[in-house]
Amino acid sequence: MRLFRLNILAGLAGLTVAGLLSATAWAQPVAISTLPPGAINNVQAQAIAKVIQENSDLQMRVVTFNSPAAIMGAAQNAQAEFAFTSNDEAGTAVRGQDEHEGKPMSDLRLAASIFPFKVGIAVRKDSDIKSVADLKGKRFATGWQGFKQGIPLFNAMLATEGLSLDDADAVPATNLLRAADDFKAGKTDAFIFAVGAPKVAEIDSAVGGIRWLNLDDSPEAQERMAAVRPEYHVKEQKPLPHLVGVEGPTNLMEYYIVLLTNKDVSEDVVYEAVKALYNNKEGLVAGHPSFNAFTAEGMAVPQPGMEYHPGAIRFFKEAGIWKD
Repeated sequence: MRLFRLNILAGLAGLTVAGLLSATAWAQPVAISTLPPGAINNVQAQAIAKVIQENSDLQMRVVTFNSPAAIMGAAQNAQAEFAFTSNDEAGTAVRGQDEHEGKPMSDLRLAASIFPFKVGIAVRKDSDIKSVADLKGKRFATGWQGFKQGIPLFNAMLATEGLSLDDADAVPATNLLRAADDFKAGKTDAFIFAVGAPKVAEIDSAVGGIRWLNLDDSPEAQERMAAVRPEYHVKEQKPLPHLVGVEGPTNLMEYYIVLLTNKDVSEDVVYEAVKALYNNKEGLVAGHPSFNAFTAEGMAVPQPGMEYHPGAIRFFKEAGIWKD
């Protein structure tokens, strides 16, 4: 009888140790890389991290970088398990185009497509700039040494009217936030930013109101925009309470925001993260209203030239949203 009890106790101890080891393994944090505070991507990444942490065994922390290249580089170089960025930046990085020429980030994989995302060109509410065509010869940011994505973003929207950054009265800018601050300080006549970002609300309050320029959505304009990057297209945005500066139905530029990972990240880790997002849209929306555009089915949307991680595919198949 004593031997029997000892065996039971030993078995229970073994189960306890195994459970502790398992919990310890899952308790090791994972990271998601994104832009610094002030950028809407940071707010959105914080919401994603919170939902994943509260609805899985993963502990996710947010790490920030000043450019999409650095954000993706963190995932490519295994400094972060996930990266939160745009499909156009991810596509050019994986294909080795533009600033990634000759050094493609070939280890990046898609974990999930999060939602379509809109950006635009904003001016002061009382500005005499009424259209993109009116920007010719005006002061706006160029250079973008610390935020190379600023070049195609601005050029794609300017291209709808046959313009480019070469048509600016150039004001060198290092990154997105610095360019926005230059506008707030009166150094530029227009700036680009994500619609709904906290920084836009700050600037709107500081300058007495801003408004977004309406983009031409004709087939010719759409073609000129897509020639800059194929992920870009013009899409109408209706006014919403949290979208400062959208005074009426306004054509803006749209592309996708995606969650990236590295091909060597554990299949189970990616599976758990994707599953937590799929089942908790309400928590995402509580983090930021932009997640109203998130749909569970849209998580598996194909993206040009990119592959999904096996852990994501495994969950998408279970959920019935994967299409070969």
